Amino acid sequence: MRFKKTIFFSLVILVIFLIYVFFQNPKVNYVALGDSLAAGQNPYGEIGYSYADYIKDYLKKKNRLKEYVKDYAVSGYKSEDIIEDLKDNKKILRDSKEYNIRSLLREADIVTISIGANDFMQAFQPSKLQFDDMNVYYEQVNNSIGKVKNAIKEVRKYAKEKVIVVGYYNPFPLLFKNYEDKVDDLFSSVDSVYQELCKEEDVSYISLYQLFKEHSDYLPNPFDIHPNLQGYSAIARLIIEKELKNL
Repeated sequence: MRFKKTIFFSLVILVIFLIYVFFQNPKVNYVALGDSLAAGQNPYGEIGYSYADYIKDYLKKKNRLKEYVKDYAVSGYKSEDIIEDLKDNKKILRDSKEYNIRSLLREADIVTISIGANDFMQAFQPSKLQFDDMNVYYEQVNNSIGKVKNAIKEVRKYAKEKVIVVGYYNPFPLLFKNYEDKVDDLFSSVDSVYQELCKEEDVSYISLYQLFKEHSDYLPNPFDIHPNLQGYSAIARLIIEKELKNL
């Protein structure tokens, strides 16, 4: 009889343990890809905290973070750079251990991508500015969006879980007097194009257009396109609220 009780209680403990293991929140691997926004460049050219780092802090605080990689987020990166990294299976060395981008993406539970700005922002070189004909800029966006699409497709070959594309915003809310509305309309169009692209590629999209329209204080340097820490923190909060809150 005592033996049967021991078996019974052992089974109860085993069932409780299995329920705990099954329902506990597993830890996640997070990889951030992209350009200077993903890297965390501030309005004065310094690399620091980006939205990805704030997301990392959130996951860590919730005891949900297993591994975080931001090494493939590089200031100046264009869509073709992400594609090249994937084709070359670019390697990194961390804690004396070698990793490669394809394996990291395969193992990633969350991937964020910030890309495309450097593909079309070259049209805003001072020597080329001609806001009387905005078609130049719309054409540049249209020419660039195919490259962005290809980059997302390449990432999707390896990243099979949650992929989040971080949108863009009007980085010149106060710079171009007399053309503010035209420039704002352009970046509203960029936002719409990105949103449609992400639907086609079955990835999540985070629109930043309205956020920055309401908070020009996130862009304190009118001659630089990068947010301050408050801006990066706000981007992270938006991503968490829309995509990671119920993770």
